Amino acid sequence: MTHSRGGARPLLSLLLVLLYASGAAGETKPKLSVSPLPPETKAKPRAKPPGKPFGLVLARHLDQAIGIDAQSAALDAQRRAVAARYAQANSFTPGSPYFGGSRQERVKGNVQGYRESELEIGMPIWLPGEREAYELNVNAGVVELDERLALRRLDVAALVRDAWWTAQRTAKDASIARDRLATARDIGNDMKRRVELGENAGQDELLARNETLAAETEVAQTDAAAKAARVAYEVLTGGATPDGTLEAPLPARPPEDHPALRTPVAALGKAQTQMRLIETGFIDNPEIAVFGRNEQGTEPATENPLRSNNNTVGVRFRIPLPTPGRNIPRIAEAQAEVDRATAEFARAQRLVAAEINAARAAVAAARRADGLAAKRLSVASEQFDLARRSFRLGEINAFDLYRVRQLQLDAQRARASAAIDLGVALSRLNQAFGYAPTL
Repeated sequence: MTHSRGGARPLLSLLLVLLYASGAAGETKPKLSVSPLPPETKAKPRAKPPGKPFGLVLARHLDQAIGIDAQSAALDAQRRAVAARYAQANSFTPGSPYFGGSRQERVKGNVQGYRESELEIGMPIWLPGEREAYELNVNAGVVELDERLALRRLDVAALVRDAWWTAQRTAKDASIARDRLATARDIGNDMKRRVELGENAGQDELLARNETLAAETEVAQTDAAAKAARVAYEVLTGGATPDGTLEAPLPARPPEDHPALRTPVAALGKAQTQMRLIETGFIDNPEIAVFGRNEQGTEPATENPLRSNNNTVGVRFRIPLPTPGRNIPRIAEAQAEVDRATAEFARAQRLVAAEINAARAAVAAARRADGLAAKRLSVASEQFDLARRSFRLGEINAFDLYRVRQLQLDAQRARASAAIDLGVALSRLNQAFGYAPTL
């Protein structure tokens, strides 16, 4: 029994000591390190393309496009948000510790001046295996967003590749149009001279002028289309121009390394760790607390009334009980996510296989078409050279000359289109294999 003066100070000192001991226990406990994922969630190292670096120009342009891509920025922000949950996984408590207290005075009764003060410090605690399950869930979430970022990079690569080849196609069309104009002017000057010498009729000069005007119109149209395609490419890539070399065809790689398959696998691993976390946390987190109480009062019933001052220290705990209303919906939701991820993976497997088969068939067809177009252009160019010599010798008229010239122009356009189509097919085959251009 102690004197009443300063009776609350020993209680406060005792609580501070308990608080320090609790915090020291939490600090001395080793922090959890990021453990490797279980077999169903551990990220496999991505296969690197064999051989020399490829797609150097396009890789730089792709990095620029990724830098201004809103969806990539959103995924990166989500990844940082998920990774921030490591702070909770490495914490000694799943929630926030708390500090509370109470103060009461008795207004009636046989004990005079009775006062009671109580202070309490507590915190929630992890269930057995819950912290490890939570950390695995965070790991799986980070891996899933890494794979989603890789898949988005592949999607942006498809946009960049298509924009690249659109710019190349329009530039080639503009080049053919300029060649047509140069040839038309050359033939037109020769035609004008022959008309002035009386070797050809005046309508031949009109035919030459008509071809020159048609070529000038085509040049204006194709130049405008080429400029628009370049601007579209610059907008997509943040200012890069579609110049330089693109990429070489790459060999096939294991399907499991395809970003379109790695992403659903990572999502499935995330769903499985979520199921494990729910099964481990079958109840809300228990709470444990220490408290201190100080009671003061005077007992008047005795001959010599004594002033009492009592200090009490104790422990409180709260353990929630599991209920079907809490657990069944959570388990069903987690199982639904597992089923969805499994179905997405099966669907992705079918789509990737079909895309690869279609891309291979397109490459084979484009190679055949390119070879035939090259032969056709060779024949048409030889035919046009013979026609020009025959025209100078007066063996054919101007109409026949321009008809042969049109055949050559058609062959030039077909050859250029076939070459572009082959490049597009090879790029799409790389795309189907899951390769994004890299340095």
